[in-house]
Amino acid sequence: MTSPLFGQSKSVEFKLIMITPLTTKGKIFFFIPLGLIGILLIYSWIVFLTSPNVAVLTHYLGLLLFLPIIYFLYKDKTFKKAIVLTGVYLILGTINLLSFLPFIMTSSWGITIGSLNIWTPRLNGFALVLLLIYSILNFTNLVDIYHDYKETNGTL
Repeated sequence: MTSPLFGQSKSVEFKLIMITPLTTKGKIFFFIPLGLIGILLIYSWIVFLTSPNVAVLTHYLGLLLFLPIIYFLYKDKTFKKAIVLTGVYLILGTINLLSFLPFIMTSSWGITIGSLNIWTPRLNGFALVLLLIYSILNFTNLVDIYHDYKETNGTL
């Protein structure tokens, strides 16, 4: 744009960044798995405090790593960080790095071809099912978060 008075040209560029808001349906779909995890954590710690069952390191990690999810639930009004952290939490629960149940039950599947045995890593089946439910319910939320992340050049 050239100004007749000053003879200078300036190029002004505006970039419109649109952040996708979380719908009420999306919030409900997010709170279903989160509520289940919270209820299971409360149940687990009631069992540990009222019975001879003993909590191990994975139970303490399950409780400790749930706190950032609650923090970002109130800190970030878009719920995006809490949604991502819930997915990470469930992945960690699936591979047995944390536990939100009073018992630790793992499964492993394998196949034998001749003398070759191929086994999967030991997985927590209940956490895997909860991760699948979370992924199905929050698929559109996660896609929107990914697109917003790409659009804003790496900021959540």
